[in-house]
Amino acid sequence: MKKIYTLVAAVVVAATMQAQTLADYANAGDAAMSNQKYQEAIDNYIKAQELDKDNTDYMTAFQLATAYLQVGDQQKAGDAFKASLLKGNYDQAVINNMKNAYEAAGKPELVKQSYIEIKETNPDQKMAMDKKLYYIFSKEKDWANALPCCLTMLSEEGLSDDKKKKYLMNAAQLYLNLEQADSAEVYYDKVLAIDPTNANVHKALGYGLYNTIMKIKNNAEAEYNRHKNDRSKANHYYSAMQTATKRATLNYGPKAIDHLKIANKSLNDPEVAKIISQLENNVSAYKK
Repeated sequence: MKKIYTLVAAVVVAATMQAQTLADYANAGDAAMSNQKYQEAIDNYIKAQELDKDNTDYMTAFQLATAYLQVGDQQKAGDAFKASLLKGNYDQAVINNMKNAYEAAGKPELVKQSYIEIKETNPDQKMAMDKKLYYIFSKEKDWANALPCCLTMLSEEGLSDDKKKKYLMNAAQLYLNLEQADSAEVYYDKVLAIDPTNANVHKALGYGLYNTIMKIKNNAEAEYNRHKNDRSKANHYYSAMQTATKRATLNYGPKAIDHLKIANKSLNDPEVAKIISQLENNVSAYKK
C-alpha cells in the first residue's frame, strides 16, 4: 500500500509541474505588470520569449521592454524594443521608443546597428531604415555609407518634384564629398532636368566642380611638398603636380565656368564672379 500512495503522489506532483505555455507566462507577466511587480513581470516575459519558437510574439517583447523601462534598465529596454521590431512590430512609436531607450542608456551606436539589422532582417523596411541611417551617416560625415541610403530614398515611388530635387541635390553633394565629380554632375543635371533655371543648382554644380579642381591641386601639392627635399624624386612629383592640376582644370574648369555664369545672371554674386575670372584665367593659361 505504501508504494501505491507514493506512485499517486508522484503523479500529482508531475501534473502540477506540467510545462507552462508561452501564453501562460505572458499572462502571468501581464498580471504582474498590473500589480506593479515589474521584476516578476520581466521574469515571466523572458520565459515567454524563450518559448517563442516562431519568433513572432512581438507583443510580449514590447511588454518586456515596457517593464525594463519601469525598473530603469534603458539598454535592456532598447534590446527588447528591437526584438519586438525584429519580430514584426514595425510601428513608428516602437522605433522611437527603441531609439530613445538606447540614447538614454548612452548607447547611440546601438541605434544605428539596430536600423541596419532591421533592414537586413526585413527588406520591406529598407526604405524606412535607410531614411534614418542617411541622417546618422551624414551627421558622422560617413559619406560612403550615406550615399546608398540617399539613393534608396530616391527610388521611393511617388516622390514629389521638391523631394526628388532635394534627394538629387543630396546625392550630388555626397558624390562631391567622395571626390567623384563626374557622378555629382550627373545628379545635378537630373535636378536641372526638373528645374532648368534654378540658379542655386547651377551655383552648387559650379562650386562643386571648382572645389574638385582645388582638391586635386592641393593633394598634388601636398604630395610634392612631402618629396621636394628628395633630389631623386622632387622633379617627378613636381611634374606630377603640374599634370594633375592641368588635367583637373581643363576637365572641370569649362563646365564650372558655364554653370557659374548661368547662376550669376540672377545671383550677381561678387564671389562667384571672382571664381569665374580665376577659372577663366587658369583654363586659358593651360590651353596655351
